[in-house]
Amino acid sequence: MDRWYWCDSSLTFGEIVASTAKSIRLYDGDKKTTFEDGHLTLTNLRLLWRHESQSSSLGLHLGLVALVEEEPGGFTSSPKLILHLAMPSHTQPAGPVTTSHNSHIKLCFKQGGCSSFHQGLQKALTDQEWEKLTVQTTPTNHQTNKRPQGKTIHTGILGIERAIQAKQQQTNQNISRAFEDLKNLMDLAKDMVAISKSISSKMKERSGEVSADDTTQFRSYLLSLGIDDPVTRETHGSATTYHHNLAREIANALETPVKEAGGVMLLSEVYCRINRARGLQLLSPEDVMNACQVMKQSNQSIHLHTFESGVQVVQSVGLDQEKVMKDTVEALQRYETLGMSAGDLARECGLPLLLAQERLLQAETCAEAVRDESSQGLRFYPNLFFTRDAQ
Repeated sequence: MDRWYWCDSSLTFGEIVASTAKSIRLYDGDKKTTFEDGHLTLTNLRLLWRHESQSSSLGLHLGLVALVEEEPGGFTSSPKLILHLAMPSHTQPAGPVTTSHNSHIKLCFKQGGCSSFHQGLQKALTDQEWEKLTVQTTPTNHQTNKRPQGKTIHTGILGIERAIQAKQQQTNQNISRAFEDLKNLMDLAKDMVAISKSISSKMKERSGEVSADDTTQFRSYLLSLGIDDPVTRETHGSATTYHHNLAREIANALETPVKEAGGVMLLSEVYCRINRARGLQLLSPEDVMNACQVMKQSNQSIHLHTFESGVQVVQSVGLDQEKVMKDTVEALQRYETLGMSAGDLARECGLPLLLAQERLLQAETCAEAVRDESSQGLRFYPNLFFTRDAQ
């Protein structure tokens, strides 16, 4: 507060009002002062703060402002601007405080407008009009606050350390609030699952009074909620039991999506889909892998399959391999002249690129395709040698 000085509210020569704000409280460093609910005026040369009950104003020359930071508001706090200041000259008029240990002040905006005022202040600091104007002073407004030529503005080590400490405190507060919000979200999710189960059981009891369209629509709402009671280690004991139950959960959740994808789904996509369905009860890649490995033992509708190249997928038990091969050969025949790359097959059949490549390699293994590897990449053609030999 030792950078502020008493003055009247009249503007000096060449001074222009740039922005105003109401209900502003002044801080000396991080401590509140008694200067609150005042009217703040930003000019091209100064900051002026005045309370309605006071005839004089507090002035702060913009030449002393070295750095401006914006501190966001919280649930119980208002947004603030932090002004890091240089030392005032010895000829500065008297102010409310003779000396201060703080090298920064804060402006608290109780009624909003912090961001817009910040923009105006930054523009004024960039323009540096006080360097271009020779401000004349009178005994009424004490004297000019023109910064001496050649004086370097700096905040000092103490000011920088305080700014870093303030940022760290604000970050810690934001993280704490984020975890509180996450806990509330988890509690809310549990309540929603309980409500969905209750409504679902009531609909089963009153199945004759609910139309088929309403039932279909409500079931779609329930599916969008994901898995209502996910398998966890805490509820299913040993690792073996846990992985078998987890395999059953994954198979039930992904049976339809796997069929819609052509009967095959990459293990990476399985991991993403099951975690999205489980919501907050996320699985590790290792748990998903172990669960997929025991699917075949527990007679699930889908099971893990590993290609010769090492690529692992989850595929439907009843997948017709002959039909898959037939579709691949038909696609190859459409590209008989130019040859087909993995990208071409992926676009033709709507497959992931990795699965498309595995289909072409499998067709080559079955003597249904031949390869042409050149500087332009790897392309496959129908095996005409095999066709002619068969004829």
